[in-house]
Amino acid sequence: MSFFNSSNEKADLRARMKRKRVTLQSLYPRSGTQLSARFPAELLTRPGLAISGYIPIQSEIDPTALMEKLKSRGAQLCLPVMGKDNAPLSFRAWSPGDELNICDFDVEEPLPTAKPMTPDIVLLPLLAFDKKGRRLGYGGGFFDRTLKALRNADPHVCAVGIGYAAQQLPKVPTDGGDQSLDWVLTETGAISMTGKTP
Repeated sequence: MSFFNSSNEKADLRARMKRKRVTLQSLYPRSGTQLSARFPAELLTRPGLAISGYIPIQSEIDPTALMEKLKSRGAQLCLPVMGKDNAPLSFRAWSPGDELNICDFDVEEPLPTAKPMTPDIVLLPLLAFDKKGRRLGYGGGFFDRTLKALRNADPHVCAVGIGYAAQQLPKVPTDGGDQSLDWVLTETGAISMTGKTP
């Protein structure tokens, strides 16, 4: 059930949280670096885990330093790739410094020649989150469809939201298609929502 009575109210919340995130980015310019010291060790349960990150857009926290650290600890990195229409995202291998393509949504993606991968952990940006792991995204549903497909294939797939601590709200509006986060990683620390590890 949706927390709000109309899609307009949810759109208003997105607009407010986008403005807030711009402010937070200017207040906490070192947040991307701080993430790498906050990643929970219990998520690195075995060597060779496949971890998907993202290339930041707008005011999203840049996870590059974190991904470099995860690679140094044996993780295999990848990035999401847009599909057609409402298809879930797919993933291709990537390392910091690799050449990228720009897709139709002006999002950078690995080259078509990069190795296809299936992540064990998905790092994903957010506009807001709450203590039950509910996430507010941009409204396209790409990550929700993707997480549903990944979890149907492997219930151990772990979703880690990346954001500022001040993006936490008492309650985030949801609908039937929304997928919850297992963890949230902020500049101040990691919050476990489910205790799940990959």
